[in-house]
Amino acid sequence: MIPSGLTMTDFHRRRNPRTNIILPVQYTIPESGSLLAHSVAIGGGGLQLILPMAVATGAVIGLTIHLPGYREIPCRARVVWTEQLTRQNRNDFKAGVEFQQISEHDLQVLRTFIQDQQNMYDVLDKEHRDEFTG
Repeated sequence: MIPSGLTMTDFHRRRNPRTNIILPVQYTIPESGSLLAHSVAIGGGGLQLILPMAVATGAVIGLTIHLPGYREIPCRARVVWTEQLTRQNRNDFKAGVEFQQISEHDLQVLRTFIQDQQNMYDVLDKEHRDEFTG
């Protein structure tokens, strides 16, 4: 439960704020070439991804993050953890990746995107609270 007067953004403050959002992400690993994945969450320090195949923990992969209304963000990231998912007759993998190489400009674009998403969520959250307290 969120303490009274706090928004979801306030409640979930982190060193690098993140937002839960599904975005297309292209990733490149030397042995398999370029593949398409999608994000589950994105933050200033990295991403949580759903991948169609396993990637070794510790591997450094190339990423292109497709931000709607912004632009593509190229970067390199290290796989910090992985988890196999079994659902609907598919074997996907969830992975947490930490940015290793990303330009300062692209990092700022990413942070602005995350803040915009959180602001939108906060407005919706406040409207929802006002329906019940108003």
